[in-house]
Amino acid sequence: MNETTVTMDDRKLRALRRRFPHTQTQIYLNHAATGPLSRPVVQAVRRYLQQRYLGPIDNYEELAPIIDETRRLVATVLGTTPDRIAFAPNTSSALGLLAQGLDWKPGDRIAIPACEFPANVYPFMNLQHRGVQVDWIPHREGTFTVEDVARVLTPRTRLVTLSWVQFLSGFRADLTQIVACCHERGVWVSVDAIQGLGALPLDVEATGIDLLAAGTHKWLMGLQGLAVCYVRPELQEVLRPPAGWLHGPVDWNRFFDYRLEFYPDARRYETGTPNQAAIVALHAALKQYLALGMDWCARRVLALQRQLAEGLRRLGLARYGTDDPAHASGIVTVRHPRAEALAAFLKAQRIIASVRNGMLRFSPTYYNTAEEIDRTLETVAEGLRRI
Repeated sequence: MNETTVTMDDRKLRALRRRFPHTQTQIYLNHAATGPLSRPVVQAVRRYLQQRYLGPIDNYEELAPIIDETRRLVATVLGTTPDRIAFAPNTSSALGLLAQGLDWKPGDRIAIPACEFPANVYPFMNLQHRGVQVDWIPHREGTFTVEDVARVLTPRTRLVTLSWVQFLSGFRADLTQIVACCHERGVWVSVDAIQGLGALPLDVEATGIDLLAAGTHKWLMGLQGLAVCYVRPELQEVLRPPAGWLHGPVDWNRFFDYRLEFYPDARRYETGTPNQAAIVALHAALKQYLALGMDWCARRVLALQRQLAEGLRRLGLARYGTDDPAHASGIVTVRHPRAEALAAFLKAQRIIASVRNGMLRFSPTYYNTAEEIDRTLETVAEGLRRI
C-alpha cells in the first residue's frame, strides 16, 4: 500500500514539475522572494493579452466571471466566503486600509513585532503624526510567544499587526492563541500572510483574525501587483473604505448621478480598475493549487524544509529562528560570515537562494524534490570548502 501511494505521489509530482519548465535547468529555492509562473498561468495570461491585442479589446464582460470565480477560489483557500474577499494592488495597500480606515485617536497604540517586514510597519508608523504610537513586541531571532504579545498590550492598544510567517526566520506564529489573547482585550488583529499563503493552509474564520493581506507573487506563484485581502464582518462595521469608482454598484447609463454608495461586502475596499492580468494569473494558479490539494502541498513543503534544515545543521550552519515543528514553514535561514559568496557559488551551480540581513535564506515549495535538496546540500558543502 505504501509503495502504491509513493508511486502515485511520484507520478503526481512528475506531472506537476512538467508545468514548471525552469525545473529542467535550475533548482529554485527562492519562493519567499518571487515565485515562478507555471505553464497554466502563462497560458491563461497569454489568452488575456491576446484578447487585449486582437479582440475583444474591451474584454470586461469576458473577464467578469473569471474575477468572480477567483474571488471564490481565494475564499476556499482561506476558509471563508467570497463576500469577505477584496483585491488590492499589493500587501502594503491592503494593510493600509487599516492605517487609513480606522478612527484613530491621539494616544492610540499599535503593537508590532520588532522583526516585521517593512510593508507591515511603515503604514502604521505613518500614523505618528496623528498621535498614534507603535509598541514593539520583542523577538528572539525572529520568534516570539503569545506572552511576548500580551506583555506589550496596553489599555490604549487598538491593533496588533504581525506576519503569519516571518520573512527571515520562517517562524509561523500561533495565530489562534494570539487572536484570542488580543480579542479578550478588545484589540484588532491583522495578519500579513504573504510568506505562508499558497504553501500552508490557513482558516481565517477558525483563527478569528480580523484582516488578512497577502500578495500573490510569492508562494501563490502568481503575478506581482496584486494582493488578496480578507476583512472580518465585525471589522468591516468600523473600517471606513476609501472611495474610488468601483467601491459600489455602477450605473453605466447614469454616470452624472453621483451617489456615494458602497457595496455591502468586502468589495467596498476595491477602489478602481483591478490588475486584470494578475487576477487571471491567480485564477489559474489557484485552480492548480486546489487540484493538487492544500494538505498535500503543505506536507511536501514541511518535509522539504525539514530535510534542508537538518542537512544544513549537519554541515555546521547555525539556523536563524527555531527548529520547533509547531512553528515551521517553508523558510530555512542560516548564518555564514560569507553568505553573499556562498549564495553566488550556489547560483553559479544554478541553485537559487537569497541573502537577507546578511544571512542565507532557502525557501523550497511543493514541486521541489528530495533529490534537489540533496543536490543543494552537496553544493553547499562544496561551497563551504571553496569560498
